[in-house]
Amino acid sequence: MLSSGDASAGSGVQAAVASTREPPASFFGALRFLGPGFVLSAAVVGSGELIATTALGAQAGFQLLWVILLSCLVKVAVQFEYGRHAIVHGLPSLAAWNAQRGPRWFGVNWAVYAALLFLLTSWLGVGGILGAASQVLQHAFPWAGTAVAVAAPALAASALVFHGKYGPIEIISGALNVIFVGTILYCNLATWHTPYAYGWGDLASGLTFQLPPGGAALALAVFGITGVGAGEIIIYPYWCLEKGYAAWCGRRDGSAEWARRARGWIRVMTTDALLSMAVYTVATCAFYFLGASVLRRQPALADGNQLVLQLSGIFTHVLGKGSATVFLLCAVTVLFSTLFANTAGLSRLWADILGLYRVVKPSHPQAWRRSVAVMAWLIPAVSACVYWLVRRPLALVIFMGAANALLLLVVAVKALEFRYWSSDDELSRSRLYDVALWLSVVAIGLVSGRMVQSLLWQK
Repeated sequence: MLSSGDASAGSGVQAAVASTREPPASFFGALRFLGPGFVLSAAVVGSGELIATTALGAQAGFQLLWVILLSCLVKVAVQFEYGRHAIVHGLPSLAAWNAQRGPRWFGVNWAVYAALLFLLTSWLGVGGILGAASQVLQHAFPWAGTAVAVAAPALAASALVFHGKYGPIEIISGALNVIFVGTILYCNLATWHTPYAYGWGDLASGLTFQLPPGGAALALAVFGITGVGAGEIIIYPYWCLEKGYAAWCGRRDGSAEWARRARGWIRVMTTDALLSMAVYTVATCAFYFLGASVLRRQPALADGNQLVLQLSGIFTHVLGKGSATVFLLCAVTVLFSTLFANTAGLSRLWADILGLYRVVKPSHPQAWRRSVAVMAWLIPAVSACVYWLVRRPLALVIFMGAANALLLLVVAVKALEFRYWSSDDELSRSRLYDVALWLSVVAIGLVSGRMVQSLLWQK
């Protein structure tokens, strides 16, 4: 277990190190200790951006740019609170939820049951990601059958994460970030020399805070799946712990030295979260702009085997038919980054939840690692079967996005409980921090509630 924080049944998360370390004193010094945000960005910029975000742009034009920006910007304060709580208490999200007050069934906190429902829906979302990736591979390698195209990325993701080690996940995620961000930004710049160029007037039209007729369902899904979704917020503390932020603080003994180290590593985590937010906000908006400017003028997207071919229009209509290969490279990178990061993160959530329900021995590092390894193989395998049965990647991804949006309400409530009911009096928060946290929670409640209302009572 971690060398700092409180013990809690159900979590076997391991820190990368076990000795204390002084936090860097400067911004540039902090850059050497970033990493969890790379993994987060790899998960965030993926199926939601390539599929749901571009589809939203194609359907609504620039009118829902405000949803994209809110989705990316408003949830980061909740992410801060989760990362902060993990560093101070040494607990990952589900173990922290289970340690809180509230109704319990069979010894498990009610919020863990909400997480379990979300994990069950994640099979569908990962199936959609795998399905889209398989379509890309079939376009790139026409000789490959559907079975091979689905199995290849699933096996690759499992092979890269089943070991349960953090270091390789961070390195691979960073490389994937560089590839897909650079590619999509280049394509946006290229639109300026085509009939699909967009300007400030187009962007301003997307800041009117209106929902177009029939756009609520897709907007709800995009709000849930773009930016940091509920799943990414819950998983982020795992990466912070495995990076070593909590362990580097040392054991929480109430001393001034521990508090100083904790404040320093919380600052590093905040820098990591802000930079990752900048990356996924830029990338998400870039995908949305291409959907609104390019795909909006094309025939409506049809879910199924031709989806990826239609999505390739964001490149081929801008860069020419010869750019289809560039699009396939970008699409494979984006989709595989989500599959890879989600498999790594979801396998950890499943390992913890199995410990909390005592399916495996709780608080036992070896049992936890075995569970991670088993789930790393099982998640892609089951998701591949889901796609094989449904064959509708857009619908699967949107369903997971809607589940993300609804779980965000639970995540937001738990963030407030972390803030006000978890003891960390040694570390004061600024008034600005509290204002940002409340704005984040209120915005999540209002936007999610407004979209659910539109779904239930639209004419």
